[in-house]
Amino acid sequence: MTDPKIFGNSEKDPVYGYLENPKELIFVDMDGVLADAEARMSIWSQKLGLSTTELFKKKLYHMPGFYSDLEPMPGAIEAFEKLCDKYEVYILTAPSWENPSSYTDKRLWVEKYLGEKAYKRLIISNDKSLFSGKALIDDRTKYGVTKFKGEHIHFGSDKFSDWNSVLKYLDCL
Repeated sequence: MTDPKIFGNSEKDPVYGYLENPKELIFVDMDGVLADAEARMSIWSQKLGLSTTELFKKKLYHMPGFYSDLEPMPGAIEAFEKLCDKYEVYILTAPSWENPSSYTDKRLWVEKYLGEKAYKRLIISNDKSLFSGKALIDDRTKYGVTKFKGEHIHFGSDKFSDWNSVLKYLDCL
């Protein structure tokens, strides 16, 4: 095997494990699935005396640091770990084009909350139709989600209202 250090990688890079012991791919969206953007907006709503709808209209999420300060969705961290035990899991999230710090903020959030299991598993793309796998867990249908090559598990829908329902469906409980 070629020494991975020659290419600036380390042996803990996910690609090495995937090629040697492939598992089915699962992609997980970040905002509204792993990270709770609405809860953050709610906090700002109370502080500023504005409704969350008004804050979305004012595009508070364009503020630098917004994404790194999000709390995890209930059950998200534990669910991510359970998914990783059975599947090859990558985070597939869209950027905020008007907030260039969203790229760094999302990377810092992943490191803070998901740590080692998410090492080098963050993909930022505004076109999720470019990817294929067993499933994409996403709370929206924007950014090519409906043309993803695999199943769309619509997080927050009646069928997949929370992480427990998703884990049960994917046989991770």
